[in-house]
Amino acid sequence: MTIIGDLGEKAAISRLLETFDPDGNSGIGDDCALVDMGREYLLATCDMVNQETHIPEGTRGWLVGWYVTAINLSDIASMGGFPLGLLFAMGLPKDMDAEYLDDIARGMEDCCQAYGARVLGGDTKENPTITITGTAFGLVGKKDVMLRKGARPGDIVFLTGQLGNQLGWYKSGAEQDIESLLKVEPRIREGQILSQSGAVTSCIDLSDGLSTSIHHLRKASDAGFELEMEKIPFISGLSDEDKERCLHLGGEFELLFTSDPSKAQGLMASGLGGLKLTAIGRVMDDSTVHIVVDNNSQALEDMGYEHFRER
Repeated sequence: MTIIGDLGEKAAISRLLETFDPDGNSGIGDDCALVDMGREYLLATCDMVNQETHIPEGTRGWLVGWYVTAINLSDIASMGGFPLGLLFAMGLPKDMDAEYLDDIARGMEDCCQAYGARVLGGDTKENPTITITGTAFGLVGKKDVMLRKGARPGDIVFLTGQLGNQLGWYKSGAEQDIESLLKVEPRIREGQILSQSGAVTSCIDLSDGLSTSIHHLRKASDAGFELEMEKIPFISGLSDEDKERCLHLGGEFELLFTSDPSKAQGLMASGLGGLKLTAIGRVMDDSTVHIVVDNNSQALEDMGYEHFRER
């Protein structure tokens, strides 16, 4: 008997796709599903959080609600969409404080309002631990949608924001660092600017870490990538060891994308609404992923977070 723990998350997903999309023609596998609505696509995505794997002890309910909403909206952002709303399904312990539930609801509502969406409703059931699934919907014009596939040799690789903001909690586990971990800011406005720029050839968010995300782009686009360590924007004060860890750390939720080099300069000049935008590498004409560190090129392995694996 093969157990899921032997497979890991990626292999488990591959087994599911053998049933749901055996021919690879259903469009499953991007950050959101696409539903043809004429001149637009309806974007649909779902993501789950669980008390044991996502919610550190001592987390206030408002942050839980914000987090489950924001990580779903991040998928809408990565495809350039305008968010519409969020459905939820909650599994809750029967002995949970009712005020904690109120706080979760306020966090969900506040996050939706911050990004122009609304809570559409949902379902609640009894469960031994807090488990919440969000399903977000959005709209994007067909000519504007950003996909994981599309990167071409010679394209420039860009990253929004900085890496390392969540590192404090992973290193210390301290309660004061929980907010930096869970107060995710989905790049909704930035994704819309990018999608309408006509410069982006592929895009993904960093929910699973930079190394995993770049490998997702490699697989989808059938192209190679070369990144430069010295160009990757990290928060200040990190050691070389910290920076190496940040390459694989999940939960960053920045946008990683590629751009036509002839349009990259204009993209940089646009300022992207004031958010830091950095060119960190280029697309190659092979099928490998490398990173240049101290003038030495080395393979960048897919070492991002993966459920079911030993940690």
